[in-house]
Amino acid sequence: MKKKLAILFLLLAVAVGGAYYVRQQKSYKEGDILFQVSKSGQSPLIQKATGSKWSHCGVVVEKEKQLYVLEASKKVKLTPLKEWIKRGKDGKVKKMRVKKEPVKIKYKKYLGKPYDLAFQFDNGKWYCSELIYDIYKTQLGIELCKPRKIREYRIEGMEDVLKKRGMDLDQRVVAPCDLLNY
Repeated sequence: MKKKLAILFLLLAVAVGGAYYVRQQKSYKEGDILFQVSKSGQSPLIQKATGSKWSHCGVVVEKEKQLYVLEASKKVKLTPLKEWIKRGKDGKVKKMRVKKEPVKIKYKKYLGKPYDLAFQFDNGKWYCSELIYDIYKTQLGIELCKPRKIREYRIEGMEDVLKKRGMDLDQRVVAPCDLLNY
């Protein structure tokens, strides 16, 4: 009897979890910008410099009726939505929808491009918020924010890291929190 109850409970848990996942999937649409707290080593630096808890972002794309997050993380790639959400700290995500009507993101030209540790524009490499900024500006004609000089962020104590990465204090960047201000 206990075994049957355990199996019944397990089946119920799987059904409820599956229903939640389907409902969660339906709440996201292509073009939604997602923000999370990354578990990467640079996440605390981004949080400190920007004063924001959000340190990583991606954009939802649909491929073969499945939802993915296009992100720059080691390289530009598609990550299944559920996996992307789980990978962030505590599974917490902030969603930003810029356009009410459906959008189609052209993502193939970005796939496989290397991650940009120097956070520079127009060098064939991408960091997360630059990728989203570029997609919205070039594909949808929307400039989500104005790039800011690195020196405008709270970078005290980070000068050695910036120098090591070849970053100039006057170079312009966009951070995940900048995109949220749209």
